Amino acid sequence: MGKVTPIKARYDAGFYSEYNPTPPAAQSADAEINAAGNNLRNWARYLAKNSSIIKAVLDARVAKGVGRGLRYEPMVRNRKGELLTKLNDEIRRLHDGWSKKVDVTGELSRAEVEALTWRDWDTVGEIFARRVYRGRDRMRLGYQLQLIKSEMVPYGSYVGDDVRMGIERDDWGAPVRYWVAPYSQTSYLWNWIPPQQNWEAIAADDVCHLRRQEELDATRGVTLFHAVIFRASDIAEFQQSHRRAARASANLFASINREIGYDNTPLPPEEMGEAQQQLNLLDLQMIDYLREGESVNFHTPQHPNQNAVDFVNQELRQLAAACRVAFSWIAYVFDRAYAAQRTELVHAWEMIYQDQAKFINDFAKPCLYEEPLRMAMLEGRLSSRLMRQADPATLMDVRIEGPVMPSIDPLADRKTAELDQNMGWDSRHGIIRRFSREPGQVDGERDQDDFEPAVQQSLPFGQQPDNEDETE
Repeated sequence: MGKVTPIKARYDAGFYSEYNPTPPAAQSADAEINAAGNNLRNWARYLAKNSSIIKAVLDARVAKGVGRGLRYEPMVRNRKGELLTKLNDEIRRLHDGWSKKVDVTGELSRAEVEALTWRDWDTVGEIFARRVYRGRDRMRLGYQLQLIKSEMVPYGSYVGDDVRMGIERDDWGAPVRYWVAPYSQTSYLWNWIPPQQNWEAIAADDVCHLRRQEELDATRGVTLFHAVIFRASDIAEFQQSHRRAARASANLFASINREIGYDNTPLPPEEMGEAQQQLNLLDLQMIDYLREGESVNFHTPQHPNQNAVDFVNQELRQLAAACRVAFSWIAYVFDRAYAAQRTELVHAWEMIYQDQAKFINDFAKPCLYEEPLRMAMLEGRLSSRLMRQADPATLMDVRIEGPVMPSIDPLADRKTAELDQNMGWDSRHGIIRRFSREPGQVDGERDQDDFEPAVQQSLPFGQQPDNEDETE
C-alpha cells in the first residue's frame, strides 16, 4: 500500500473554491475611509434629506438618545462624603442659565446643540466641537462652543508629513493639532472661483472629536448607515415603483388586443363612421366599432403587490438591526405579542444606552458641563463659603442621564422600583431618575404638598373655603 497523506485541518473559509470566492483584500481603516469617505458622507446626507426611512431612524435615535435634553445633576461632596445640597443647587442654576445660549452664535441652546451633534454623529459618523473662550459679561460665562462639520476637516487635505486626514498626531498617535478650513468646500460663499483656503491649526486641547469608530486604526469616523446605504435606497425605489404602478393600474382599465394576422390598413374616411374616427378607450361604445381581429381586454389592478408589505417589513427589520434601533420605531408596527414587544424594546434600548454613554463621556461631560463649570469657578461665580466646604476631588462629579426606557407595564415597573428601594438596591433619587424626573424638582413639589393647609386637602375638588366665619 502506498503512503496515505493525512488530511490536515484548516479554516475552509480561508481557501478559494468555486463556492467560496476570494474576498477583496482589506486595507487600513484610513486608506479605506480616504477612498470612500466622501461618497459615504454624501450618500448619508442625501438619504437623511430624502429617505423617509433614514429620517425615521435619525428621529428615533435622537429622541431616545438625548430627547428634550440630557439631565445634569451635580454630585459635589464634602470631605466626609456627604452631598453639598446648597452648592449643587447653585451649580445647577448656573449651568441652566448658561445652557440657554451655548454656541458662539448665541442662537442654540444646550438641548439643541446635543440634538444636532447626535444627529450629525449618526449621519456622517463624526463631528468636531471647538472650545471658544470669549469676553464675558455679568450675564454670560466666557465660554461657548463652536460646532464644526466633518467637511471642514477634509480627508485629503495635505498640510505636512505629520498631518493625516486633517489631524496632526505625535509619534504615539495622540492628536496634537486639528487643521480646519475656514469654510466647507461646498459652501455657497462665492460666485465663480472659491478663494484660497487658509488652514487654521487648532490645538487638540481645544477640540472635541466625537466619532463613530469601527476599526482600531481609524483616524476619522464612519457613518452609521455605511452597511445599509444601498438597502435603504433600494427600499425607497421599490416603494416608488409600486406607487407608480398603482397609479398606472388605476388609470388604465382596458386595452384593445389585435390578432397576429390583423390588417392594420386604415379604412378610407368615407367607410368610417364619425364614432370610429373619434374612438376613445374611455367610451364603452367603442365595442360597437371594433374591427375584425380586435378584442377588448379589461384589466384588474394588481398593484400594490400583496406581498409588498411583508417584503418591505423584512427589509426594514434588517435595516433597523444595522442602525441600532427597533423595527417598530421606524415602521410604527405595534401588532405583536407583549413578550415580543418587550424583548425588542429592551434590546433596542441596550444599543441606545451604549451610544448614549459614549456621547456623554466623549462630548457632553467634557464640553457641556466640566468646561463651563471650570470657567464659572475661575470667574468667581460660585459662593466661596460653599466652595471651601467641598472636597476638591469631587468638584467635577456629575450624574448625566438622558431618556430612559418607557414602561410597557407601569404597575409592574413601579413594584420593581419599590422592591429595589426597600432592599437597598437603588436610592429614592435613583428611582426618580429612572422615571425621567428630576429629584430636586420632585422633592420641592413634595415639600410644597406637605405645607398645604389641611383644609385645602379635605375640601372637594373645585370648592373654595368659606372665609365668612373667619371675618366675623
